[in-house]
Parts: sequence; structure tokens; C-alpha cells
Amino acid sequence: MMQKFLTSREAADYLGIPESDLTAMSNAKNIPSYKIGGIYTRFKVDDLDVYRRRSRNNISRGKGHLLSDRIKDFFYFNDFYIFSVAAIAVILYFIFK
Repeated sequence: MMQKFLTSREAADYLGIPESDLTAMSNAKNIPSYKIGGIYTRFKVDDLDVYRRRSRNNISRGKGHLLSDRIKDFFYFNDFYIFSVAAIAVILYFIFK
């Protein structure tokens, strides 16, 4: 039986991650990829399923979130409050100077 190969976009959609993350993981050899004709990068569905199971196990063990990802998320979701506090601090400094 012939295995199905997916393009980078299809594989990223299949895993639910951005295409840039998939490319980075492929370059880091975390996910096997195959060059078709020496030009086109393709991914096997079976390899993606193995990666999905492996990553699900790591997340359930608490290894899914890196500190840098947590810090990025913190600033992404709280940037309004951080900038507001900074602006208020600057305004108070000039008022009570």
C-alpha cells in the first residue's frame, strides 16, 4: 500500500501548528521529512501520527511548555496591562516630580 505524503501546509494543518514551526522541527530532525525530486519537502502521515503521540505524552508529563514559550505567552496576553502600568508610572513621576 502506498503511503500518503503531505505538503508542508497540509502537514502543519494536520498537526495544528504553524507552517514555520513545522519547518523548524523538520530542520532540527524532530519530524522526519522527505525531499521529492530534491526540491519539494513532504511528510508521511504515519510520521506525523508518531510525532503527535510523542508530543501528547510529553505534554501529559509536563514537558510540553518551555520557559521561553511561557514568557512569550505572558507578555502576549498581558501586554495591555504592562504598558498601562508603565504609562501610569511615567505620568505619576512627572506629576509628583
